[in-house]
Formats: sequence, structure tokens, C-alpha cells
Amino acid sequence: MSDSATRSEPEMLAEMVDINVDFVARSPYPTQRSEHGKGVADVRGTFRVLDDLSPPFRVGLFANPETYDATIRFSNGAVQKDNKRDTHGFAVKVHDVPMDSAPKDDDGVPFQDFIMLDCPTFIMGSMSQYVPFNRIFLDAKVSVIGKLRLGWYLLTHPQMILLVLRMALNKPNAPLSTPYWSTTPYRFGEHVVKYKSVPATPNLSHPRIIGPNGRRAALKKQLSGGTGRFTFGIIMQNNAKTQPIEDPGIDWEKHGASFHPLAEICIPSDQEIAAPPEIEYALSYSPGHSAREHFPLGAINRARVAIYAAAKKARRAAYDKRQ
Repeated sequence: MSDSATRSEPEMLAEMVDINVDFVARSPYPTQRSEHGKGVADVRGTFRVLDDLSPPFRVGLFANPETYDATIRFSNGAVQKDNKRDTHGFAVKVHDVPMDSAPKDDDGVPFQDFIMLDCPTFIMGSMSQYVPFNRIFLDAKVSVIGKLRLGWYLLTHPQMILLVLRMALNKPNAPLSTPYWSTTPYRFGEHVVKYKSVPATPNLSHPRIIGPNGRRAALKKQLSGGTGRFTFGIIMQNNAKTQPIEDPGIDWEKHGASFHPLAEICIPSDQEIAAPPEIEYALSYSPGHSAREHFPLGAINRARVAIYAAAKKARRAAYDKRQ
């Protein structure tokens, strides 16, 4: 393992890409993502920009009060069984957005991604921590020796234990019942922000998570009562020292940053709740799937953009090979 603390960012980025592509080659499930491999549900929804935003918040996608179609993916971070403790993902792809700098899908339609987790902070605060941990963590997914190495790494790096437990031991939750955070920062016009989605479904039930597909079953039960809703917004940086860009391990809200609602995410109940392999193959999310006004910031985000692109290419090559 290389000494990440003495290496340049491009060197560490290259190593991270190699680690994740190698994981795809070694995994017994090479068509799954290296991160958030279990798709709990891929669902359609809408993303409605609120009509009463003040001028400072009318930036990029939020410039006008419009409603857009969206594709939403709920996921598990590391485990396949929903009833096990884990990190849980909430990714939102907003379609046909009115931003010239937005990426375009295969049909030439511009879109914007928002990627969030059920934890306010990222698992690592720096690239020097992220590189060695990512190698050991992914190795633990595919080998018994890797699991032993991960245990030894945590025993010999006790400062890492709380960081890992903070995310990896989240209780399994009903998908509409928990808030989600981007954990990493993004540009918002001239400002710096993190994203957050807060549950907003009236009279929401909170089913227990039972069995390997319990979160999917819980989502079905929650939507049986009607449309699921989240309030989407930003946590705006107001102190660069206590809310730094380069340490996503810091919870900005605990250091004085405020949440500002910007939009409503709605998930209709009249749809199948599943994660079909062909949809999982077609769907791709990345922090880099952003318009200039909402572009990702910081070294961790730069690493994620590179990793997601390389892993997506390797994953799809593995899928095509199996057809």
C-alpha cells in the first residue's frame, strides 16, 4: 500500500480509479456498483422548484419555479441484505433541465444529479485517509483475507473506528423516513453548499425492516398510503474555517450553517417498486453530473467523479460480456 500522505492528488486519483476497476474484475457480482451496489428501488418522481424563493436562491436549476421529471434510486452502501446495518443512498436525477452547461444523456437531454446519504458527513475527511481505506474496504467485500485486513486496519488505526461506525452502522430504515445529505460540497452560483433532503410525507408510516428486501417492502408500504415527499434544499456555508470545503467529515449544520428549502421531491404511488437489472444497468449517477452552477467542489468529490466514471465503464463492459 502506498503512502498517500506524501503523494500528489493526481497520483492518488489514479490509484483510486485502479482500486475500483480492479474491484469490478474481482467481484462475484461485476455488474454491480463498487459503492451502493444494492439497488433497493428505482422509481420515477418529480422535482418541483418552490415558487417563493428569494433572489439569492434563484440559481441554476432553481432560477424559476418549474416542475421536472426525475428518476430516483434508493440503495444500500455495502450490504445486499436490507435488514443489516449500513449506509443508505438517495440519488435523484432531474431530467430536461434548463442549463446550457448541464451534462446530456444518450438522447441529448440535459440533466442534473443530486447524490445523498443517510449521514451528514462523508466517511473520510481527506484523500490521504480515503485511498488506503477504499482499497482495504473493497478488498474486504471480495475475500476473507480482505475482511481480516480490514479488521486489523481498524485495530491499528483506532481514530478511524468512529468514522467508519458513524456511517456503516446506520440502522436499516424505511426509505421515506430518514433525511439524506450530500456530505460533500458543491458550487451554488457564487456560494458553497451541501444538499439535504428532509422527509415531508404527511401521516407517514414507519415500517420495520424485515428480511433481505425489507427496505423495498417498507417503501411499498409507505407509498401505499399515497405520494411520498421530501423537502430538498441547501446547507449554505457561512464560515469557511468551521465549514471547510476540503474536509467533508465535518457536519456544517453543527457548526452554524443553516438549511434552506428550495424544492419538493414527489414519488407517486402508482408505480412498481423494484430495481430491475436492466434499469440498474442503464442508470448512472455521479457528483460530476452537474451544471456549472452546481459543480462539485473539493478533492473527495474530484476522486468520486473519476471513480464513478471508470467503474461505470468497467461495470457495463462486464454486463455486456455476460449477454
